[in-house]
Amino acid sequence: MSKHIANNYFYCLPSGNNVHPCRLIHKDGTLMWKHALLFENTPHLPATEAHEQHIIKTAQRLEELNSWVSSDMEAWECLMPIAWYVPDNDELSEGISVFFKHTNQNIDSVYTALKSHILAHENLELRNQYLYFRRC
Repeated sequence: MSKHIANNYFYCLPSGNNVHPCRLIHKDGTLMWKHALLFENTPHLPATEAHEQHIIKTAQRLEELNSWVSSDMEAWECLMPIAWYVPDNDELSEGISVFFKHTNQNIDSVYTALKSHILAHENLELRNQYLYFRRC
C-alpha cells in the first residue's frame, strides 16, 4: 500500500484539516468521517467550523453510547450511522443529530439499553427501523 494518498481523496474541513474518509473521528473509536459526511454515496462537507465541531462532539457521544451496547462484541459489531450530516435536511443540518442502527443487535433491545444513558439535554427515539439521536 502506498504511503502517500493523492490530495483529491481527502475531505477539506472548515478548520483547515484534511481528513481521509476512512480516518477515525476519534482515536480508538469506531466512527469514520465517511459515516458522518457521506449520505446516499454523496459527501456533504460541513459548512462551518461549528458544524464540524458538532460532528466531532456527536461522534464522541455515540462512541460512549456504543460502549453500553457493544462492550462484549467485536469492533465491527457496533452502532452504525445511517444518516448524520445532510445540510438540506432540517433534522440533520447541524451535525448534532444522527439516525443509526446496530450492526448485530435488535433495534428494540438497543433502544432499551441506551434509554437510561441519555442525558437531560439529549433525545433518543425509535423511528421505523432506526434510532434517532439528538444531542441538544
